Amino acid sequence: MSAAPPTTPLPPEGEWQAILDHTPEAARQRVWAGVQPHAPALADAFYEAMMAHHQAQSFLDHEVVQQRLRHSMQRWLLELFHHPHGDLPALVAMQRHVGEVHARIQLPIHLVARGARQLKRSLFAVLAQSTGDETLLRQAQVYVGQLMDLALELMSEAFMRNSQRGARNDEAYRLFSLGQNLSVERERQRSALLEWSQELLFSLHRGGERPAQVPSLGRSEFGLWFHHKGSAMFDGVPELELLREIVARIDDSLLPRLYAPQTDPLELNRHLLELQMELENLKFQLKTLFERQLEVENGRDTLTRLLNRRFLPSVIGREIKLANERHSRFGVLLLDIDHFKRINDERGHDAGDLVLQQAAMLILDSVRNGDFVFRYGGEEILVVLVEVDANGLARAAEQLRERFAASEFLLGQGRKLHVTVSIGAALFDGHPDYQYLITRADEALYRAKQAGRDQVCVAELGSS
Repeated sequence: MSAAPPTTPLPPEGEWQAILDHTPEAARQRVWAGVQPHAPALADAFYEAMMAHHQAQSFLDHEVVQQRLRHSMQRWLLELFHHPHGDLPALVAMQRHVGEVHARIQLPIHLVARGARQLKRSLFAVLAQSTGDETLLRQAQVYVGQLMDLALELMSEAFMRNSQRGARNDEAYRLFSLGQNLSVERERQRSALLEWSQELLFSLHRGGERPAQVPSLGRSEFGLWFHHKGSAMFDGVPELELLREIVARIDDSLLPRLYAPQTDPLELNRHLLELQMELENLKFQLKTLFERQLEVENGRDTLTRLLNRRFLPSVIGREIKLANERHSRFGVLLLDIDHFKRINDERGHDAGDLVLQQAAMLILDSVRNGDFVFRYGGEEILVVLVEVDANGLARAAEQLRERFAASEFLLGQGRKLHVTVSIGAALFDGHPDYQYLITRADEALYRAKQAGRDQVCVAELGSS
C-alpha cells in the first residue's frame, strides 16, 4: 500500500483564511463585540503579565508602555479580531513586522508568550461573561486561540530570522572593530590615560583647600572609549572585566580619598602610590588586551572609511542597553550635505567624492573618542553621540553645522567650495526600538531641509 503523498503546507494567508472559514460567523462576531470595548483593559493585562517578569525591566519601562506601547497593543487587537476581517496579506505582514521589532530590541520570545497567555485568559473571561450559549462560547474561544497562535508563530518566525541576521552583524562588527590599526589605537589610549593622570596630578598639586577636580576616569576620553568602543571590540576577553574593576576602584575609592582634605602628607603619598600601581596594572591589562587580538581589515565604507551602516543596529542596540543600565542618555545626528546632487552635476562625481571624504574627516575631528560615525547612505552621515543630554546634543549639532559653514573644501587643481549641511538630531527617550530613534532624527532632518537648509532641527521627545 503506497504512502499518502505529502500535503503542501498552506501559506500564512491560506491558514488565516482556513481559520476564518471554519469559524461560524456568529462566533467571530461575538469575539469582535467583546474585543472592541475591552481593548484597553486587555492591553493592560498583556503588559502587566509581561512586566511582572524580572527580565522585562531590561527592555521596557512603565512610562514607555503607558505612553506608546499600550496604544499599539490596542490597535493590534482591533486589527487581529476585526469583523469582517481586513486584508489578509497586510495582517500577515503586520505580525512579521511586530516580530522584527521584537528582534531589534532583543525582547525575549518567552516574555511575549507570557503576556499572550494572560491576554488569552482575559479575553476568554470577557467572552464567558457576555456569551450564554456554551457552544458559541467554545467556538469563540477556539477561534481566539487559533488566531493568536498563528499570529505568534508568524512573529516568532520573523524574530528568529532577524535575530540570526543581527547576531551575524554583531559578530561582523566585533571582527571589524578588531580590524582597526590596533597599534595606533593602543598608543592613542595609552596617551589618553597619561593625559588624564597628568591632569589629575596637576590639579592635586595646585594647592588650596579645594583643588579643582578632573573628570573621573570612567568619564575621561579613555573611559568613554573603553565603555563604548573598547568593550564592543574585546567582548568576551578576560581582561575586559579586570579593566572594569580597575576603573571602578580608581573612580569609587581612590579619587574620593585623593580629593578629601589632607592633613598628613604621608597619607597623600600613600594614595598617590596606590593610584600609580592601579594605573600601571591598567596599562598592563590594556596592553595584553590589544596583543590578544588579530589584525584584520574589513567593514569600512570604502570611500569615507567611516563605519558601515550594517553595524548600526549592533551599535545603537548596545547603546540602548547601556543607557537603560546606567540611566543615561545618548543621541543621534543625521547629517545631509546640502545640494550634493548639484555638486556632482556641476563639478563632477570626483569632486563629490572629495567632498564626502573631507566631510567625514571634519566630523571625525569634531566628535569624541567614544562616539560613532557611520556612512548612512549617499550624502548622509549618521553620528551616535554617547552619554549626552538634550543641551549637549543640540550644542554638538550646531557646532558641526558651524564648522561646515566655515570650512573650505578642496576639489583639486586649486578649486575650492563652501559646503553646508542640514542636521536632524534626536535624543534617546527610552523607546526600545533603535529604528524609532533613527526615524525621529530623519524626520527632524526633513524639517531642517524644509526650513531652508544649513539648519539644525532637534526632534521633540516622544515625537514620531
